[in-house]
Amino acid sequence: MKKKRILSLLACGVMAAGATIGLAACKKDDNTITVWAPQNQQTLVKSLVDDFLKENPDFGLNVNFGVCGEDQAFATVSKDVQASADIYGFANDQLMNLRKAGGLSPLSDKAVDVIKQNNDLKSVDAGKITEGGVDKYYGYPYAADNGFFMYYDKSVVTDESAATLEGVLNSCAKQHKYFVMQLAAEGGWYVGSFFYAAGGEYKIKWNGSTLESAGVNFDEMAVDVNGDVSTEYTIGQIGGNAVIDLVNDTQVFKSGDDSVIQQLLTSKQLGAAISGTWNAALFQEKLGSNYAATKLPTYKGIDGRNYQMKPFIGYKLYAVNPYSNHAAESHRLAAYLASETAQTKRFEALGIGPSNLNVQNTEAVKSNVALQALFSQRDFAVVQESLPDSYWSTFKAFAADVCNGAINKGNLSDSLQAVVDGLNI
Repeated sequence: MKKKRILSLLACGVMAAGATIGLAACKKDDNTITVWAPQNQQTLVKSLVDDFLKENPDFGLNVNFGVCGEDQAFATVSKDVQASADIYGFANDQLMNLRKAGGLSPLSDKAVDVIKQNNDLKSVDAGKITEGGVDKYYGYPYAADNGFFMYYDKSVVTDESAATLEGVLNSCAKQHKYFVMQLAAEGGWYVGSFFYAAGGEYKIKWNGSTLESAGVNFDEMAVDVNGDVSTEYTIGQIGGNAVIDLVNDTQVFKSGDDSVIQQLLTSKQLGAAISGTWNAALFQEKLGSNYAATKLPTYKGIDGRNYQMKPFIGYKLYAVNPYSNHAAESHRLAAYLASETAQTKRFEALGIGPSNLNVQNTEAVKSNVALQALFSQRDFAVVQESLPDSYWSTFKAFAADVCNGAINKGNLSDSLQAVVDGLNI
């Protein structure tokens, strides 16, 4: 048997300022498969592959590595599917585009049974496409930490106050601290949480990987946390007014990205912020014993009723390239890279939130403040699907215009119609 070995890092798939370097150099040979992973996971993935090869001496193939972030999977693979890696990670919102590009190999029924038994079912369904009335699965889930929730300083905001947006804002105001949420520049991802809170839905109809239609129900009547339907206000009116009210609280609210959050944490001016697991280490370092996190708060609508903010959540999965010269072996290795063992090591090394149920229930994960906040958010969240560009551009424009004053309560009605028109396809 030929000796198995791990080859050196390739230039293929390396992302630099959004560009792909040397993709054509990834042409496969007869005895090698290539695995792409983000830069920060290279050491881990190499170690996992090494373990896999030691445990499976019959594998008989060499393994190359390339760098490609999960968020860049479609941009990279679509340039040349046949020259792309045999195995690569992707964020689930790229599923349909990757399928359309021909970059996804379906999992076997046996493999689907295994991932269903061992993972959060939402993470499994994140790789599902219904084609001709049949559910097909195209990814091995390995991370369930894509989403946002609320961090807060316990010396400013009590646990009780953190439950409501009004409580957070009042607590911050009393101590002259800021509440940060990114709305002005990248509000497309965040602002929908106000509308989904009131019963909003963005429904997409797919025919396989072809988008047939999409639209929102913002003209329907709002539904509060108790399930009571409003007789006076629509989903759009409740959500839109809540966004405007927040932005108008200029004493406390600040729209800002990660750099703003870091600046305010460093200067001890931050009371609370909407962010994700990528900032957990920063918050923990800066807040110390006052470090806390929880699901997004409720907000009080213009009708005086309470509405639970609902953010996007997402998952990451390993895909197998259908053009792989070694499809069976690639599926075998991809399954291992998404296994309980691999997810445990991924969490221990990088703090990446697992989709595997056993790993989620370990004491180490249960004691992770940020992950527990995110996991508690799952019952109050919307799984981020593959969304058309019009979704992002419409919501981004709405959020930005609220922040710059172009949209206010006086012209909200017309602005909401523009949102509905922009989201309906």
